[in-house]
Amino acid sequence: MNNIVKKDQRAPKRKRRTAEVARREILDAAKKRLMDQGPDGLRLKVIAEDVGISHSSIIHHFGSRDGLLKELRDDAFDALARDLKKRLAEPSQGDPSIDFFEKISSTLGEQGYGRLLAWQVMSGNLPIRASVGMTVLGPDGSGGLLDGLSRRLHAMRSEWARSHDQPIPELDETRTIVAMCACTALGEAIAGDVMVRSAGLGRTPEDRKGYRAWFAKQAERMIYSTTASVSTLEPPKKESHSADEAEINELG
Repeated sequence: MNNIVKKDQRAPKRKRRTAEVARREILDAAKKRLMDQGPDGLRLKVIAEDVGISHSSIIHHFGSRDGLLKELRDDAFDALARDLKKRLAEPSQGDPSIDFFEKISSTLGEQGYGRLLAWQVMSGNLPIRASVGMTVLGPDGSGGLLDGLSRRLHAMRSEWARSHDQPIPELDETRTIVAMCACTALGEAIAGDVMVRSAGLGRTPEDRKGYRAWFAKQAERMIYSTTASVSTLEPPKKESHSADEAEINELG
């Protein structure tokens, strides 16, 4: 009788997957672990448990942990490029400049791509000739994802300048503005909660959104080189935080 019970209580068979489906599920599980926990979350045993496969199955599909990391890196940044292009092609909701930064913030922050990019850069895993390097930096390491955005933005700047009898701006100036905005967007996605609060600008998601809106309008002013074309927008107002102010008074 006991033997019969034991047989009936055997663990269910593992889910059968094609090689393509298995690789996709492993990559998705590894990506989620990386974005939630950072590099420490990339343990093959844990990833295997998430997917419901054996540790050896991951080795079978990717050769080693390094093989999994390499494919994860390339896959994630291909997805980043696709997601950014898709989001930026969507119609704007409200103010175009502010909406543009909100789309980037959602992709880099909420979806975790900012942390992933920062980890890759800090660990030196952004080889120029690899797929991810060509996606971010371009085939020769001197113009990739942001270069395409810069050229599209520059065409808009040039058209605006001609219609307002203004000098046509230099392409490198547009590239500089895009690079500055990208650095700001990446930093905000990774540490915006800490930095906005540290600067005394508040501590809620709306406070961060206010900061992004303010920066978006400053970027717009730089892009069109005149304050006549855009509405003025004051820096975000700081909420009154009595506890914080008391601490500052004590230090003073």
